[in-house]
Amino acid sequence: MHTLAHSILLGACVALLGQSALAGPLRYNSSDTIGIPMPSEFQMYRDTYQKNIRASLGRQGCTNKNIAARKSWDEIDDATRLDYIRAVHCLASKPPKTDKSLAPGIVNRLDDFTYIHINQTNIIHQSGYLLPWHRIFLWQIENALRDECGYEGRLPYWDVPRFSDDQTKSKVFDGSMTSFGGDGAYVPHELEHIILPGLVIANFSLPRAPGSGGGCVASGPFVNFTISLGPVAKPVIDPTDKYGYRANPRCLGRDFNAGASKDVLTWANATTIVASEDIKALRNNIENLWHLNSHTFVGLEAADPFSTPNDPVFYLLHAQIDRLWAIWQGQDLEARTFAIDGNRTFLGLALDYAPDVPPSLATIEDRMDLGLGWFPKAKEGMPMTEGGRCYIYE
Repeated sequence: MHTLAHSILLGACVALLGQSALAGPLRYNSSDTIGIPMPSEFQMYRDTYQKNIRASLGRQGCTNKNIAARKSWDEIDDATRLDYIRAVHCLASKPPKTDKSLAPGIVNRLDDFTYIHINQTNIIHQSGYLLPWHRIFLWQIENALRDECGYEGRLPYWDVPRFSDDQTKSKVFDGSMTSFGGDGAYVPHELEHIILPGLVIANFSLPRAPGSGGGCVASGPFVNFTISLGPVAKPVIDPTDKYGYRANPRCLGRDFNAGASKDVLTWANATTIVASEDIKALRNNIENLWHLNSHTFVGLEAADPFSTPNDPVFYLLHAQIDRLWAIWQGQDLEARTFAIDGNRTFLGLALDYAPDVPPSLATIEDRMDLGLGWFPKAKEGMPMTEGGRCYIYE
């Protein structure tokens, strides 16, 4: 299924490793970068977070000696980028662990992650579980890449505000073999309204504006990359396959929407988020200023609230959101690590299988479904340096 992509990726790896042998280790050179510099105000919040995290570490468990650094994709070297991409293709070649009776369209290990995200979408978005659920989810994919496919690095993040004026200048989307590829091929399309299934409000929909692509990813290591589950949020929902669990093999598509990034996914808005006064303001700022707009920029598969992990860049997108939350928490770890705000469902709406359940607030003792029989409490998804996790964002 991914033979061509593997061959191209292997060739790139060989070429770069050959260059490395002749020229010495591949290193990131900050003088080669472009983009909008980090403003001093945001840097102040980031530095306080890093200082407080390191000061909180003891001599056992997560320590200053073993804490791992999650870095910007633009700050890691080409060898690490290629290793990450190789590991993604590796997971795409491994059999799934999810019972296929739950979703017959599951093909590989990546689909395990897409399936549980689809299954939990109406609970983990616009709710109190958005941040802790996705923090554990990111940790799961990082572990799978490392433990099952030998990736030696850590989960990187997409340096969104640095390239808000033009995301294609980022090494995430520059279209090279060390990126996640660029836009989809252009296909004429218009504004549409996509329905979110599973809510008690029938035909609850969101607008999806047309971007500059709309077709298959046309460059980079995910050309000819095949996905299976979804799409879920569509103008018309098939009642016999409401959540897109049946096999639907197709290419990975994108539809870049520059308007969702320029003047939106900026350092100013990132600073507003990390400077939020309390958890309620933080969650609202993340949702209103960042979360939806990040997905909207990438478009198509990434803009489907349910099956968005079909696009491998999803994990870098959410690592940036996790980073913003981490920096906010790090301003006052004692008061903010376990702060929670929001309902137990999407916007507090009842779900179609429980239409009479009234809205209720999420608590840190609530159980969350992370798939494969794991139901951690919300509070287990809040620390960065406990429960097996041990990382800091640079």
